[in-house]
Amino acid sequence: MTVIDIRIQRITQLYDSLDPSPLHEKALSHAVENYIVDCAGEHGPDEPLRLVVHVPVSIKEYEIEITRAIHTHFQAQHAQCRRRYRRRMRQGMRFLFTGLTVLGTTLLARALLVHPGNSKVLVAISEGLLIVGWVAMWRPIEVLLFERVENHQNMALFDRLSRIDVEFALDATAFGTGENSGETGDLRTPALLP
Repeated sequence: MTVIDIRIQRITQLYDSLDPSPLHEKALSHAVENYIVDCAGEHGPDEPLRLVVHVPVSIKEYEIEITRAIHTHFQAQHAQCRRRYRRRMRQGMRFLFTGLTVLGTTLLARALLVHPGNSKVLVAISEGLLIVGWVAMWRPIEVLLFERVENHQNMALFDRLSRIDVEFALDATAFGTGENSGETGDLRTPALLP
């Protein structure tokens, strides 16, 4: 099992400060989301994941809200990724139609230009048309083939994170009581610090 550790000193570190939603529906901060996604993405899709949140005693009472917020955030990310995927596939089909039209036109023009005894200029134009036709197919192939695979991987990862086991551990680190207490942006546990 892969364990992802994060450490927060104040509950506000976990959430996006611009999100006005209630605590259990708030979006995670970009730093927290990126850290969790990067850590989870390093491991295979079949490897179980567990998120351990190291918190001070003052935050321990918010375990249920934090767990729900984490699951809700990644469910929303999964839904957004699915919508983006469907939109990209529709665009990809339009790109494919355009690419095939350009390819067919350039191949037809090339067939009209290539005859025995043509000048080198016409042969060069003919070869240029062939290149243009195949370059027009690059974008549809990228969207419909490569982006499709990447989107499926992202959706699977967000789906896994929307169901991740979340545990809480009391952080034994002594926190300062000054004005800047809890301002650190480092999400790693002390054991993971270099």
